[in-house]
Amino acid sequence: MIMNSIGYTEWILQEPHEGFDVRKTDDDHVILENDAVKGEISIYHLEADVAELSLTRKSDNENIFFLHFELKEEEHAKKLYREMAATLRRQSCRKIVRVLLSCTSGLTTNFFASKLQEAARTLSLNYEFSAVSFNQLYSTGFSYDVILLAPQIGFELKKVQAVFRDQLVLAIPAQIFASYNAGDLIDLVRTERHKKKTTAEEKAVYKVMRDIENNTVIFVVTVTHDVNSTRICHRLYEKGNIVISQEVIKETNSLEDLCDILDTQMYALNRTYHIDAVCISLPGTMQNGEIRNHRISYDGLSEEFSALYHLPVFFCHNTAAVAYGYYAGQEKYDIVAYHSQPAGSIGAGQGYVYRGMPIDGRNQLGGEVGGMYRKMITPQTDITCLSIDQLKESVVFYLLAAVSVIAPEVILIRSAVTPDMEELKAELRKYVSEEQVPDLISVTDVSEYAYLGTMLYGLRAYKERVRKQITK
Repeated sequence: MIMNSIGYTEWILQEPHEGFDVRKTDDDHVILENDAVKGEISIYHLEADVAELSLTRKSDNENIFFLHFELKEEEHAKKLYREMAATLRRQSCRKIVRVLLSCTSGLTTNFFASKLQEAARTLSLNYEFSAVSFNQLYSTGFSYDVILLAPQIGFELKKVQAVFRDQLVLAIPAQIFASYNAGDLIDLVRTERHKKKTTAEEKAVYKVMRDIENNTVIFVVTVTHDVNSTRICHRLYEKGNIVISQEVIKETNSLEDLCDILDTQMYALNRTYHIDAVCISLPGTMQNGEIRNHRISYDGLSEEFSALYHLPVFFCHNTAAVAYGYYAGQEKYDIVAYHSQPAGSIGAGQGYVYRGMPIDGRNQLGGEVGGMYRKMITPQTDITCLSIDQLKESVVFYLLAAVSVIAPEVILIRSAVTPDMEELKAELRKYVSEEQVPDLISVTDVSEYAYLGTMLYGLRAYKERVRKQITK
């Protein structure tokens, strides 16, 4: 049944809203709000009515839920709102920014950490401060967002930054440390966190401009699923330049959400741009209707979506895209692997690039290693309640598979349970020789690698398609 915009907002007002307040500001806008989160529902009247649902965490202004879709099917529209409301209710706890201070012994930074915690509480900031001695830093620092070095070990800054690539690492200015000026240090951390994000984006643009010289307009979508959320990021590239960049954040991992994005974006973008192709990187399984772990057929989806949107649409595996994107953005390694394992899960995926060529495998399912470890544990083992040691064992098991088959020079590892790369290397040395052990790099945010890799996949596939048409 088709649902109109007025009917949709009126239905929302009648729905149960325990845990948050609801108010209608006009016919096209509804506000949902509690102490931690503000939500907005906006209706846009284009050729078809489009609904936009968003949730923003108040403590750090981070979008935790964002999507838009055409108001076509009543049950689909209601399902998306209920998902939004459920996400809002679960967000009573704000995201904590974890900050680790370090000095030679840890004594002075322990005192400063307590002063900083008190100041953060006064300022209503959700920051958590801890302190360790420098010889403990490399075993504990990977679980923190920010690392602050005391002036007496400031000379170690470059070395620490090289190890903790995904964290913000700063040396505390001597005048701030000497006076234990908590307010100034918190201001410095907040400023530098914002600057780090901006710098990362600028570097990603540079990589694309450097590596891609083309006249193609390509729409790129990347889907990354974790235990508690799914991020669907999309960009429009014109001649290698980023024209538009947005993301949708949801708690489910569904092909229907992907269709919503393509429906609205293709309609809007085709009015201004001539899009040559679309490339989408997906995990190996997604929800499709009532099927929770539907196995993706990349070639099948390509044919179906190309017919639906009347332009070439290509699909690739998301782990392969990350590996390809990382490879393209550096010059040190020729053989690259990427291992991704969501927190608390033995399910995992890998991507590989061998001397410039991504290894897709049959049906683009090379790297779907998640089923291997399940076969190694006893049938009575509850895989939802594995110990930390079992989870670490599964990571080592999967890495050995990559090391044995393609002998990568480096493996990027996205795994919360194994932040210590030296510990992982020691485990690998129990099974393979020293010369087989690759460099290991811990990563958390792989979105820029995924964007670049997905675009490269799309360009390769599009150029091959054009070449075949010319030679016919």
